[in-house]
Amino acid sequence: MLKRFLLWWRSLRYHRYYVIADCSDNSITFSRKLYRHIELSSHCEDYAKVFVFEIPAWGTYGFIINPTLEQETQLADIQYNEKFKTIGFESLCPSVNWIFSHYRLPYHLKMKLTVTIHRLGDGKVFYNIERPLP
Repeated sequence: MLKRFLLWWRSLRYHRYYVIADCSDNSITFSRKLYRHIELSSHCEDYAKVFVFEIPAWGTYGFIINPTLEQETQLADIQYNEKFKTIGFESLCPSVNWIFSHYRLPYHLKMKLTVTIHRLGDGKVFYNIERPLP
């Protein structure tokens, strides 16, 4: 009973910022409020690239929009899905399957995962995909 209450309370607190992760196609879909925040904070007009990374100290994964990286690496394009009227990206490195494995989540379900917003020292914003409560 206490776990349910904590999950409910947490969902109210962070209900605005979340992603829907789907293992079947390694896709991450943004909530409307999260996409709006990304749009306002990334200052990108024509295109947006996403870099997904692991945060070992927290045991979570995160992503940043339009990073300046010294080495060439895989970046995902933010795309609009006309069929479902959603916005998101395909995460291949690390894949959504890898993230689900690390978080010990069932592969056959789409999962709603809370996202918290953090600022780096240089003013850049990164988004932390929170590990769900057990």
